Amino acid sequence: MAAPTATGGPPDPAAVKSRIITHMNADHQLSLRLYLQRYCHIPSGGTVQASMEDITNEHMILKSSFGRHVVPLDPPMESLMQARERLVAMHQDCLDELDLSDIVVDGYKLPTSVFQWALAGLVILITTSFPFRESLQPESGSVIYKIWSLDGRVPGLAQLSYILAPAVLWFIGLVHCGETLYLARTRLRKHWVETFSGIWWLWVGECMLVGFGAIQRVDAMVKAKESAKGGKAQH
Repeated sequence: MAAPTATGGPPDPAAVKSRIITHMNADHQLSLRLYLQRYCHIPSGGTVQASMEDITNEHMILKSSFGRHVVPLDPPMESLMQARERLVAMHQDCLDELDLSDIVVDGYKLPTSVFQWALAGLVILITTSFPFRESLQPESGSVIYKIWSLDGRVPGLAQLSYILAPAVLWFIGLVHCGETLYLARTRLRKHWVETFSGIWWLWVGECMLVGFGAIQRVDAMVKAKESAKGGKAQH
């Protein structure tokens, strides 16, 4: 992290400290957020603007939206030249203990295939028409009946939909609730999507409506980001 001075003597401790602080604040805010959550028990939302103010052989001073926090370095380092190795080890310890990833999902992605769009359309059609069950009867003359009977050409399909509507709605509701909880707990939280943020609502809302496709696209985004960074954190 620091090179010897031009005279061949040991690195200047003040210069080493300055480079560490600048580097961490510029390139490794995620690590600082991890340290605050793991060692200072700061909730994720309070670490968004995390920064490092100081580092010594014995401790770091980090800042969150709740104030300043001292993170002990146990055992103490012999010199700041050991900081890189120590901070990388602490980063990995935090990921393991907090069950988090260093891959951040920072956006929302619409369905990308015809199949995903078709499946989403079918589920939306079911969830917006099946609650109006009587409209599936031929005497209703409704648009819903015309859709499900293929404009009267397949009346049996509308009748079958009428029979199955309650069970189908319960099934979809239960499955999609389970999928949404799974998405929130094993994907969104793990990949740093803040609960109740705009991105969180987009993913959760879609999963509640159309289900597993949202999980597949989050996984695809994570895989792409892992490939882009070589599958490992860069320090």
